[in-house]
Amino acid sequence: MKFSEPVRAAEGLTSYARVRRVQWGPLVLSIVEGLLGLLGVVLLILVFRYGSFEKAGLTIDQGIDWLKIHASGHAAT
Repeated sequence: MKFSEPVRAAEGLTSYARVRRVQWGPLVLSIVEGLLGLLGVVLLILVFRYGSFEKAGLTIDQGIDWLKIHASGHAAT
């Protein structure tokens, strides 16, 4: 049933707005873009701290290895 004007109740407007479904393509693209941007910021911070991209990359590699070891539960002592 359609009304020629919005239906109002005591508490306010009661007509329903059209619900838009989640668009997965742009959402995934935004998440990936955000993660890559965060990685870029971390890399730049490490470059300033260690003075070269090589040392910054090595630090990132060591961090990833540390995460792999502790995520698998085989902490090397």
